[in-house]
Amino acid sequence: MWKFIGVGICLLALTATALRQGQVIRELRRQAPADGIEAPRPSTEPNSSPARDAPWRERVPRAVAVADEGLNDRVAVLEKTVAKLTEASEYLMSRGQLPLANEKRAALEQKVMDPNASDRDRLQALRLLRRNGAMSDAMIQHTLSWIQGATNSGLREDLVEQLGNSTNSLMREPMLKLATTDPNPDVREQAIENLRRFVTDPQVESALWSLLRTEADGDVREQAEEALREGPMTEARQTAMRARAIDPNSSLDERLLAVQALREAGDAASEATAALAQFAQASQDPRERARVFEAFDGSSDPNMKLPLVYGLQDPNPLVRESAADALSGYKSDPAIMQWLKHVAENDADPRVRREASQSLNDRR
Repeated sequence: MWKFIGVGICLLALTATALRQGQVIRELRRQAPADGIEAPRPSTEPNSSPARDAPWRERVPRAVAVADEGLNDRVAVLEKTVAKLTEASEYLMSRGQLPLANEKRAALEQKVMDPNASDRDRLQALRLLRRNGAMSDAMIQHTLSWIQGATNSGLREDLVEQLGNSTNSLMREPMLKLATTDPNPDVREQAIENLRRFVTDPQVESALWSLLRTEADGDVREQAEEALREGPMTEARQTAMRARAIDPNSSLDERLLAVQALREAGDAASEATAALAQFAQASQDPRERARVFEAFDGSSDPNMKLPLVYGLQDPNPLVRESAADALSGYKSDPAIMQWLKHVAENDADPRVRREASQSLNDRR
């Protein structure tokens, strides 16, 4: 963090230097004669004559020219310095490493809202605003209107992506609509990614659970799972997740996802784990047993240890493989190491032996 603060201070210092250099250049230009060499003034002395004044007239322009040449050199050096600093400032602002100047921000906003500009130029301006954290409410509202009028799905996806860092409440309803009704799966997926920050809203969470049951695209479903699993966790969400995890009327996928979300939030979810351990032991479907064990890969919950050991002895190799993988999380039990060593040396399936060996290696 201190590194970024130091960089920011240096960048602000560079900007201040550039501004000061610009002031110096303007001051030097005011000091320089308008025509480069000032004409000598006629003498007002009584005895003056053109011949007598000639040496003075010859010397003074030469001295002025020398001084003016030095001044121009200084101005040229300063101009180059300011140009370099300005170029560096523009580059850093374009990368979001330097706050946008007010004039730059206003110009970008004007470009985004310019109906005569190309979509490419408008989108680039929007990216710079987003990268610099300069998305005002007005700009978010304009972008949402732009999305609604965009017929190109690629453009809609890009526009939705530019709203990804925002938690502005203006986005919730439009993102929900895109996530559930947009004909393009990439747009739906990106909209769900944006909804992750609003998952504490019951309406948003309910829509995401519904998408898990109805969405045909696998990537979109995976994004919905990720939003539910990794989104912000409140006490109300935690309570609802615990209830879903032990509800026998919920699908296995929903129950496992609820447990994973609780674990992601630091909740051991012991009651839910115990319920799923019983489910795994009672299920007659080897795919369901394997799914439960896969969900607890890396876990060290004591409620799951014994079912996993039983899983090493399951008649189905897929179940044994999943159990061997999941047991890598139980690092302090010598009995588990003995079981894994036995399986690594004696199991009939090479994939199971390989998984048990990898778990043993993970433990060392």
